[in-house]
Amino acid sequence: MFTPVIAASLQEMAGKFGLHTDIFIAHFIAFAILVAVVVIFGVKPIMKQLEERRTRIEEGEAMHAQSQKELAEVKATGEQILADAHAEGKKEIEHARQTAAKVQADLSEKAAAEARTIIENARTQAALDTQREKDALKGEFARLVAAATAQVTGKVLTEADHRAINEEAIKQL
Repeated sequence: MFTPVIAASLQEMAGKFGLHTDIFIAHFIAFAILVAVVVIFGVKPIMKQLEERRTRIEEGEAMHAQSQKELAEVKATGEQILADAHAEGKKEIEHARQTAAKVQADLSEKAAAEARTIIENARTQAALDTQREKDALKGEFARLVAAATAQVTGKVLTEADHRAINEEAIKQL
């Protein structure tokens, strides 16, 4: 009931506005073809490029995240290596100090032993020198006693007299 009335009023309005159905349909078909061409040759390639770009961006972000993770691991490994090297260095320094202390103790002991040897040799040499000087003094003393005796007695002493006087003088000393 309302359909024929609506159809009639639509035709009446189309006539008033200059709407021609066959031209409208032709324009509509041309527009649909234009939209299809734009979608097929324009929108789809652009959408494909946008999708590829989105994929590359996602891959880049994933690679960035992976790089950050690897960087953190490398940093942690580097810090661990540094800590290990620091500990090893301290250990080596302590070992070197102990070795140096041992070497110093050994050298001090050797030096002390050499000093004792030198002192002992010096004492021995001093004792020998003292003994030689005593012997020399005894000989000189004996000669002086013999000379004094010869002057006092006025006689020339023989070798036997010299020995007897020397022995007597040595006994008294």
